[in-house]
Amino acid sequence: MQDYGCRWSCEVVNFYFKVQLGLSDFRVWRYEAVDKYVVAVHLAWAYVERRFVEERGAEVKCPGDLIRRHRDEHAEAWLEAAVRMALDGATLDQVLQRFLRREPQTV
Repeated sequence: MQDYGCRWSCEVVNFYFKVQLGLSDFRVWRYEAVDKYVVAVHLAWAYVERRFVEERGAEVKCPGDLIRRHRDEHAEAWLEAAVRMALDGATLDQVLQRFLRREPQTV
């Protein structure tokens, strides 16, 4: 049972690599693309591990909590930048073009 307890963290990492970071969908990619993507996934996971060690506590109990926190931070920064752009005088169409990469609306 102790051996399985040690193995559990490996299974959690495998789950996040495959499901959350998309490493399970590599079969139709060229070798070079897979090689580069694996490096990117490992760098992303290293970031998660580093932040997890630093922020582990009552609100961050597992890597999933940290990933959700990171996504929320990005969403907050995105929304704040969009609101600031609008407050600085941009039109709704300009804000949508910038943050949703929409084509300009023709009138």
